[in-house]
Amino acid sequence: MYLSSCPGGFEQLSFYDAIRGELYRDFADPIAMVARTLVEGLFGIKPNALQDTLTIEPGLPADWKDASLNIPDISIAYKKKNTTDYYTIIPSYSKKMRLCLKVKARMDGIASILVNGSKASFKQSIDAIDLPTLQINAAYAPKYSIEIVWKSKSLERLVYNTSYKAGDTIQFNFQKAGLLKLFDPQEVLQADHGLTKAIIQATTGNKTFFVQLQQGQFTWWQPVSFLIKDDNTDTAKKAVINSSTVFEKISLANYYNDKINHIFKQQYLSPRPVSPTLQLPTQGIGNWCYPLINANINDVGLRKLAGNKNEIITPQLVPFSTPADPTVNNILFTSQWDNYPKQASIPLNGSASHIHLLMAGSTNAMQSRLVNGEVIVEYKDGTADTLQLKNPESWWPIEQDYYIDGFAFTTGAPVPLRLYLQTGKFGYGLEKYATIKGFSNRAIEGGAAIVLDMALNPAKELQGLLLKTIANDVVIGIMSVTLQR
Repeated sequence: MYLSSCPGGFEQLSFYDAIRGELYRDFADPIAMVARTLVEGLFGIKPNALQDTLTIEPGLPADWKDASLNIPDISIAYKKKNTTDYYTIIPSYSKKMRLCLKVKARMDGIASILVNGSKASFKQSIDAIDLPTLQINAAYAPKYSIEIVWKSKSLERLVYNTSYKAGDTIQFNFQKAGLLKLFDPQEVLQADHGLTKAIIQATTGNKTFFVQLQQGQFTWWQPVSFLIKDDNTDTAKKAVINSSTVFEKISLANYYNDKINHIFKQQYLSPRPVSPTLQLPTQGIGNWCYPLINANINDVGLRKLAGNKNEIITPQLVPFSTPADPTVNNILFTSQWDNYPKQASIPLNGSASHIHLLMAGSTNAMQSRLVNGEVIVEYKDGTADTLQLKNPESWWPIEQDYYIDGFAFTTGAPVPLRLYLQTGKFGYGLEKYATIKGFSNRAIEGGAAIVLDMALNPAKELQGLLLKTIANDVVIGIMSVTLQR
């Protein structure tokens, strides 16, 4: 806000946006969200006139000593002095509503609560997360002066690492709080009877479980969030391919269901909302301002590169099988659209240390920062390893490269190897990009596939590969599979 051309304005896009720069000052979208964040989020003002209740649940930072807000419907002021919190609330709604004030505990006990000079009681929120939450109820009044005096000790915060590996032990040492229960919805832990120590048994990824703590007068749930790293992660990144490495290309000829060039030549008509809405254009690419755009997807370079052997080789010397004949299909597409199956299976056998994948498909801004699809490698013992296809970490759109400047946008992951379909060249970016008006100035003439590498357990026998599309409005395809034996 302070760096914009219009300081203090609410622009739709900031100057950090490398594509369009600062745009649309005092735009309704950011103004509405800032207003809601301020009123409903920071000050927690949530009126429900239908139920005659004015709920106020402030989200003020713990180190703020005072804060106030005045809007036509209500005035609220907060002040903190030593162990006492003061709230002044003056409602101006046309509907007279009772008050429900919810506050986060600062200490593990209450010395006293006064509402307009009279003693008041409180009750705890049984589902309080992170910190105990007190609920103070009061009948309607034109003005509330509330005084909360805290006592005793500060609340204990759990100490744990930010990352672990499967098989590690996580242990809690409590000085002030007691552990009552453990809630493990992701089945992350194998807990012992004491509950203060547990063995991590989950697969890789971001995990969270909850412990219920009791200290002083209060009980609450504390989330424990961390990353489980793969023991093979570093090995996979540093995998050495030498003369003794054996690759097996898996033929997908019987599983292909389309040509890669056809991805935006479809009519994606169902399932769709039946009411008017800003839907994705029927060709599978575009936006509400530019609904008629399309992208040039042309695999002539890939077909030529495949040659008589129907094979391409990456710079890392990984071979992929792909047909050179332009009249035959060369990709297995899946999608939540009815045009393609939602998932597809490919049988595998033997064992392997890695599986190398040549993939291509679509994604868009509405599918950013979430799982678009999954590649699941199943073992005969019933277990599986999963590669999540996330935009933008591990899933890139066929028609363009992401622009990563570290300011407005970052993927949080290494740039993947891409195969540029029109030229048949591999690379991590282009010197010159095309433009799709109103959509992207990082467009790739002919489009590009993505090369992915997934570490496997070489001690287990393979059952098969399952490709799944999870997100709406995207198409996920697999062009080639190679096992590293």
